[in-house]
Amino acid sequence: MRMKLGKKELAALISAGDGASLGARAASLAAPFPERPITIVVGFPPGGGDMLIREIATHMGEDLGQEILLDYRPGAAGNVGAASVARAERDGYTIFLAGRSNIFHRLMYDDVDYDFSFDLTPVGLVAKMPFVVVAGKNTPLSSMNDIIMPASPRHPPGGYTCAYAEIGTTSHLLGGFLQQSVGIRLMSAPYLGVVEALADVIGGRTDLLIFPLPMALPLIRRGNIKALVIMAHQRVAALPDVPAIDEFGLAGADAEGWYALMAPARTPRAIVATLNRALNTALAQPVLKERLECLSYIPAHPPENTPDTLRALIAQETEKWTAVLMDRNINTLH
Repeated sequence: MRMKLGKKELAALISAGDGASLGARAASLAAPFPERPITIVVGFPPGGGDMLIREIATHMGEDLGQEILLDYRPGAAGNVGAASVARAERDGYTIFLAGRSNIFHRLMYDDVDYDFSFDLTPVGLVAKMPFVVVAGKNTPLSSMNDIIMPASPRHPPGGYTCAYAEIGTTSHLLGGFLQQSVGIRLMSAPYLGVVEALADVIGGRTDLLIFPLPMALPLIRRGNIKALVIMAHQRVAALPDVPAIDEFGLAGADAEGWYALMAPARTPRAIVATLNRALNTALAQPVLKERLECLSYIPAHPPENTPDTLRALIAQETEKWTAVLMDRNINTLH
């Protein structure tokens, strides 16, 4: 026998169904996080600056009680990795290791299909680091003066070749900025990653490379490459005999790179807060802090290291470098 349902009975069933759906959704949102491994997407190949994030991932995983995996997705100066995270589930299980160059990629590339500021949300700053200009150990270059003084007998008529890992990276932009500030010619030598660029600089096939000091420091100490200048306001403790760029009257050519963790936009605040707490717990570990500082990283300072402070840094950097790019029309070293 079929039972007839009136309007009241139908309304009651619909209401019950909605309640069950909402209850299931609430239960899902209330589930403890994390319940499974987390993936950090890295936008450059292994062997570059990934030592930093490997250390951070290990300590964060210990705090969260879950393994943190690294997923390397190089390409387009980090755009490939960033875009994949922008499209990922907003559940905190896929996050991105961002660098400063990510903020201005929409000015450098025509085919960027995501907006860094709107499609990703800040978790926290990991660390900052200065950049250094290096040359191979067998090069005749001995100081920054050999580069900025055209009358130098070591200055080649066609200019120096300057390596960088992909168009749109901080190294690439600093090369263009330095070229225009000094009025010298730096011939572009793009590579797929910093490891390949370093190999050619060490081998004498490329003259110069501008890249993060923490990555350069072990090679400088072993004598594989020579540090010519630190792209910073002042000298650094790790290399006290290497001059800062400001000493050559090139104020404004200094720059600090940075790494930060970002999640897909609209990731629940509670999940972002959990990730931020784990990051700050890792950064507060004396062993990790000392190791990073020995490598010339400048670790972020908890508890001031919040999503909001990172958001403010991104806004400030976006405004500054957008103005530099537009004013100087820096898009290539040619």
